Amino acid sequence: MTVTGELLKRNRAHADRHPGRASSMVPLLQTVLVTCCDHRVDPAHVLGLRLDEAVVIRNEGGRVTPDVIRTLTTLATVALVENLDLDVEIVVMHHTDCGTSRLARPEHAALAAQIFGVGENEVEAKHLADPVAAVRADLRLLRNTPLIPTDMRLAGLVYDVETGAVDHVEEE
Repeated sequence: MTVTGELLKRNRAHADRHPGRASSMVPLLQTVLVTCCDHRVDPAHVLGLRLDEAVVIRNEGGRVTPDVIRTLTTLATVALVENLDLDVEIVVMHHTDCGTSRLARPEHAALAAQIFGVGENEVEAKHLADPVAAVRADLRLLRNTPLIPTDMRLAGLVYDVETGAVDHVEEE
C-alpha cells in the first residue's frame, strides 16, 4: 500500500467516528498555537490537542515571521466579520534540536534573513540556536506588533525532543 493509500484508510476510520456536524469557527480552547513543522513536534501528541481545540500554525522553527503575522491578521479579520466572541491566547512553542538552529551559522544568514523578513545583520537577534531565547524574542515581537492587542494573552513553551517534556517560558 502507498503512503497515500494508508492515509486514506486512516481518514475513512476518522470519518466513521466523525459526529457529522460542522464545528464552531471558534476553537474550544480559544488558542492559536505557533509551532514548528518538525515531525517530532506534533502538538496533537506533545500537548494532547484534539480536533477543534486550537488553531495550529506550523512553520520552520515555529517562529513568528511576517507570514505568521499575516495569518494572525487574517484570523482576527474573520473573527470580526463573523462577530465571534473571542478571548484568545497565542502560544508560541519551540523545541530543542530544531533544524533551524543550523541556520545560525554565518553562511546561512541570507536564508534566515529571508525567512524572518529581516536584514542579515538582524538574524543573530532571532537566537536560532537557543529555543528559550527564541521564544522570548518571538513573544516580544508579538507584543510589539500593532495588530496584536496589548492585553492579548501570550505564552511561551519549549518542548524537549529527548524527554518529551514541555517547559513554560516566561516573558522578559
